[in-house]
Amino acid sequence: MLESQFELRGWRWPVTSLAVLACLCALGPIVFDLEQGLPLSLQSLLVCWLPLMLGWRAGVTGVLGYLVLGFSGLPVFAGYRGGMDILMGPTAGYLLGMPVAALALGAMAKATPENATDRERYLRIGAGMLIGHAVILTLGIPIQMKFIPELDVVSLLKGLMKPALLKSALGLLLSVLVMRLSEMRA
Repeated sequence: MLESQFELRGWRWPVTSLAVLACLCALGPIVFDLEQGLPLSLQSLLVCWLPLMLGWRAGVTGVLGYLVLGFSGLPVFAGYRGGMDILMGPTAGYLLGMPVAALALGAMAKATPENATDRERYLRIGAGMLIGHAVILTLGIPIQMKFIPELDVVSLLKGLMKPALLKSALGLLLSVLVMRLSEMRA
């Protein structure tokens, strides 16, 4: 959605890819503890929100760059973690699901008609945030189960539901703010 604004100004998707990468590296490691030690990381919020705003090319390229930096040892993952050991651990599926979510959400953004109303755009963004988190969870939980066979998936989903819904709501709110600000400047 914002990708068209960048195109009008003569910027190309590699610049927006770097913006995605910079946002993920700077804000992705931040985790807020909610009730009962339930973490809310900005990592998946950004992975879902940025492709919706900047398109699939910037989203996927930025997320892949983020994963490469994290797996190479830079502490850019949630909780300021990084390294190849994460790729061999229970959270690997969630991380590997991120480019898939970015691709799906970026394609969803590209499919939004230029003449869509604000309401239609907000509905797509809200649905996209939920879909992106569902994709990440769908790819992450099976790998986590391989490492923790006794994992209670129902309890895990119940525990992850609140943060996913909260991040989706935050992404929608952030989208409304950004879109309103960009309209005011145009």
